[in-house]
Amino acid sequence: MSPPIQLASALADRYQIERELGQGGMATVYLAEDLKHRRKVAIKVLRPELAAVIGADRFVREIQTIAALQHPHILGLIDSGEVNGTAYYVMPFVEGESLRDRLTREKQLSIPDAVRIATEVASALDYAHRHNVIHRDIKPENILLHDGSALVADFGIALAVSSAGGSRMTETGMSLGTPTYMSPEQAMGQREITARSDIYALGAMTYEMLTGEPPFSGPTAQAIVAKVLTEEPRPLIARRHTIPPDVEEAVLTALEKLPADRFDSVAEFARAIVGEGKGVRSPGKRRPVRAPRLTRQLYLALGLGSVALLTAGFYAGSRWSASDSPIKGLGVSTKVTWDPGLEIEPALSPDGKYLAYAAGNTSSLRIYVRQVSGGRPIQLTEDSLEVQTNPSWSADGSRILFLSNGGVFSAPSSGGAARPEMRSPPGQQIISAVMSPDGKTLGYAVGDSVYLRDASGAGRPLARVTEASLCQWSPQGELLACASGNSFYSRVGAFFGNLSPSRVTVIRVKDGRTTTVTDSTSINQSPVWSPDGKWLYYVSSNRGPRDVFAIRIGGDGRPIGEATRLTAGLGAQSIALSGDGRRIAYAAYVGTSNVWSLPFPPNGETQANAVPVTSGSQTIEGGRPSVDGTWLYYPSDVSGNSELYRMRLPHGEPEQLTTDPSDDFSPKPSPDGRELAFHSWRAGTRDIYVLPLDGGPIQQVTSTPLQESGPDWSPDGRALAYAIFGQPGGIRVVRRNTAGVWGTPVERTSVGTLPDWSPDGRWIAYTTTFLGGSLFIVGPDSGGPQLILDSTNTWGIRPQMAHWSPDSRTLYFKSGDARGNAAFWAIPATGGTPRLLIRFDDPTRPASRPEWFIGKGRMYFTIQDRQSDIWVMEVRR
Repeated sequence: MSPPIQLASALADRYQIERELGQGGMATVYLAEDLKHRRKVAIKVLRPELAAVIGADRFVREIQTIAALQHPHILGLIDSGEVNGTAYYVMPFVEGESLRDRLTREKQLSIPDAVRIATEVASALDYAHRHNVIHRDIKPENILLHDGSALVADFGIALAVSSAGGSRMTETGMSLGTPTYMSPEQAMGQREITARSDIYALGAMTYEMLTGEPPFSGPTAQAIVAKVLTEEPRPLIARRHTIPPDVEEAVLTALEKLPADRFDSVAEFARAIVGEGKGVRSPGKRRPVRAPRLTRQLYLALGLGSVALLTAGFYAGSRWSASDSPIKGLGVSTKVTWDPGLEIEPALSPDGKYLAYAAGNTSSLRIYVRQVSGGRPIQLTEDSLEVQTNPSWSADGSRILFLSNGGVFSAPSSGGAARPEMRSPPGQQIISAVMSPDGKTLGYAVGDSVYLRDASGAGRPLARVTEASLCQWSPQGELLACASGNSFYSRVGAFFGNLSPSRVTVIRVKDGRTTTVTDSTSINQSPVWSPDGKWLYYVSSNRGPRDVFAIRIGGDGRPIGEATRLTAGLGAQSIALSGDGRRIAYAAYVGTSNVWSLPFPPNGETQANAVPVTSGSQTIEGGRPSVDGTWLYYPSDVSGNSELYRMRLPHGEPEQLTTDPSDDFSPKPSPDGRELAFHSWRAGTRDIYVLPLDGGPIQQVTSTPLQESGPDWSPDGRALAYAIFGQPGGIRVVRRNTAGVWGTPVERTSVGTLPDWSPDGRWIAYTTTFLGGSLFIVGPDSGGPQLILDSTNTWGIRPQMAHWSPDSRTLYFKSGDARGNAAFWAIPATGGTPRLLIRFDDPTRPASRPEWFIGKGRMYFTIQDRQSDIWVMEVRR
């Protein structure tokens, strides 16, 4: 069927319709080319008789409420509209197949695959239900499989039809929902449908994935509905004896006739199906499974309803495998640490019986050792080293190497005095250090290079690797694997656990040749080797929450084949493998960060007077108010990766501005409020972009490998100042001509970060480091830097990010002390004595990130909550 001629003509400037993909009960689907973004999309055109009854324009208004749903397992809505009574909506085109296609081909799915798909769909439903949206039509046809992951399609379309059409829906002869997956209350035509109807449909779909048939079938829709209302589904184990009892109990509870007898939420169903809910079966009657409540930290770690399948070890007797990886299955997982704060960087002893890790907070960490089987942790050393990180075991398990005070130390694994192994080079800091398997060579990273140091103390450069961290030797000592591109991710401090992308690089030791073995646009961290050195495991956000991936590595350090995801929804920050490969440890890290506000300048207020501006389980890395104080612009990972949002102050609804798969950061509205400058990884490295807020095309301002970041507008909106990310950084200025074309950037300083342009346009303020250095100002066009406050000042203040007063005569800046507490100061723009404005000293509400902003009589900053516990999982090889 060809698309309506009037519709195709009306959309010709935006979409080129190519062909029909299929027809459903409500719409016909066409494949089209998005001409603006050069991508394939699916356009669904509402059936004419349906549009005529409910009103196309009203349907479009109703569907707009669904567009705000942003979740990794929800197929989003790109566009919608109405042309001469024809309603349409546009979604991304997903290459792959539907769950229906797969069930048609395979009939039954493996138990782990069925459980995984069910929990991914549950994650999407849980998110929607918490936003007061019910799907109403969950079925295999509406589940798309993209790279193996589930995407729920047509989210809210049934709701939009119902809301727009009301009682007039009966005139179409169509019902909402599919009889095979329709809950009894839907089948009876009840007007008030709750989230428990979606739970029923998900249970029915899971039943079919496991047994090959839906719970009820019949020759006609009426026959199916009759069974839905009167019959009990057959037990699953009777049809497939390998189904675990917990899985059967969860599915049958979801299929209870009365909504009140089902789970209270879809998140409970997800927990129960992986064995975390404890159902009770009484003779002749099943009782609803009531999963135990999770702690807030663990609930967040499981993705707010998305269950980490392998956190529970799938279930006993899993037959899941990853290609020919030596890891053939992951068994029971045991929580080994549970204290408040951070317990990170696990390192398993060669025999897998002991765990070394760092514990504390971002300003005070110590190395501890404990038995995996239980017992009290032992502090590795009583030495007064301020921060100890990155533990690793010697090959014989007798000593533990770690970093502290910028140098490398070791101590007996049973506890004792620390011994210095290597001092940091003058003016530099060792980011990573690990001893070779034979104990003769130390591999370490400084700046953007990796070095080797032999037993005599002689060192030599091995390879240039940008921000190398968490390096690991292969068992044969022929290769080194390092995370690259975001060392702050693992360095304890203000930027620990940040969202910026990174990659895993393998270095061939004999000649220093480097090979990147992952993508560079998602988080790729914490590489560890299999015992035979043929596989490299690492943490990646490539397909959503941070999970464990495996990739085969050849003897030359190059990857063989594609990477395989081993877990789903784990939320791991770093991992470790025992020497015998029988145990894997992971730090389940949860970092949330929201924007808070106080009057500015403070007048007697304390941190206790701060009020939240944003809320929710998300990480926000800074936020900028508009000049008029109307809007707050900020980056958030609430949709899965870091996108840009805005909300009307003081407490409006968030509006998502970008939807690119790459991460976007540091939004800054232009003085006239018409544009938004930001930096993004869209081209594979940090570059500066400008987004017109009227819907025009995004402009790429810079395009170099120099990692441009943190843009700030000139007062007239004709130029941008930005910093080169990392050390030593540097401040550059780029201008655009009257035609709107951006010119060649000009370097103003070779050192510096976090620029802020003065309101009179004469100066740019900056600091020498992210975490606290000297405060300078420099002219945007000419002249050298002028020192305002040296980092070695007598007050012990290390400025971080500075902002100007409206009259350009005063600089306000933030500082942080050794314990991570923030303070805000004022200093004349000509230099002088800093004046304290307010100090943050509440350890339960840390504001350690350097970003903060001023807008319309208020100051805005982020408050973080960082929690991490360590788990150890048994491995079947």
